[in-house]
Amino acid sequence: MKDFFKVLREKLRVLKNKEAYKILLAYIAVVAGYASPCNIINKLNANIGYIIIGSGISKSIIGYCRKSLTTYISLPILLWMFGYIYLGFKTSLGINERILLSSVFALIGYFISIFVSYAIPVFRYSSRKDLLEAKFHIFASSLTSFLAGGGGLASSLKMFSEKYASELKEFSVEMDYIKTMSDLNVDPVTILYELSKITPSPSLKILSQSLARGERVGTDLVRIAQDSIDTYLNFYYSLVEKISTSIGALLESFLVVSVIGPVLVGVMGMLFGVVPVTRLSFSSLVLMVNFLLIPIVSLITAVLADNQASKLKL
Repeated sequence: MKDFFKVLREKLRVLKNKEAYKILLAYIAVVAGYASPCNIINKLNANIGYIIIGSGISKSIIGYCRKSLTTYISLPILLWMFGYIYLGFKTSLGINERILLSSVFALIGYFISIFVSYAIPVFRYSSRKDLLEAKFHIFASSLTSFLAGGGGLASSLKMFSEKYASELKEFSVEMDYIKTMSDLNVDPVTILYELSKITPSPSLKILSQSLARGERVGTDLVRIAQDSIDTYLNFYYSLVEKISTSIGALLESFLVVSVIGPVLVGVMGMLFGVVPVTRLSFSSLVLMVNFLLIPIVSLITAVLADNQASKLKL
């Protein structure tokens, strides 16, 4: 390790002329530009810009990166300071070596901050999915009522976003986007296509794309919206039936364990009375079934039943 740092110091002494420093600074600038937070996030997911907007955190990826600038700076600095102090107490390295190794800590902190800034909008985007999907029928029905008025898609979108902005708070991101784009007189087909990329709701994605195609080819938009609502309701009817069957099966399994458990303990008790087992007593079996097996089965049943019931957020 000492030989490595010795060679490194010799290499750094060579960089004393101005041309070498210019080359080094140019190289650092290129690497920093390529490794900028926004560039790295884009590399991780090409649709991260739509995810950030759809999550409601920011209206653009650039704005989100600016909000996260404190994290990008503070975490590497804190880790650099930690590494420098830790190496000073735990090792006998010189100042230059500690600075260099502490920079590795800072680099790790930089990439951790980028990962966190990437994970937050992805999590927020996915968490909005179930909430919006449960309220889709209200959104679609309200929009259909404006389309049925015969005012055209552009005016229907504009009036819809203005009137129901306060009532459809769950769709605040989508409503703000529609209102902003309508005020800018953007083509409604473009608005709907971009809306399908922003929203995390699968049903709203399909509705937006279907209305955009229908407007382009001149199809009845009211019929398209109504078909989307019918498809959505049929899906949830089948989902309710499926989840009800699943919960029923879980409760039946729990009932079987609760009934068979005590009976099994009684049978095993009679067998122990006839054929004693030295390593396993009847009292220990009772304790294991009553205070271990049945509570575990109850807990598992409650968790699985709650998980199934949570899917029904209508």
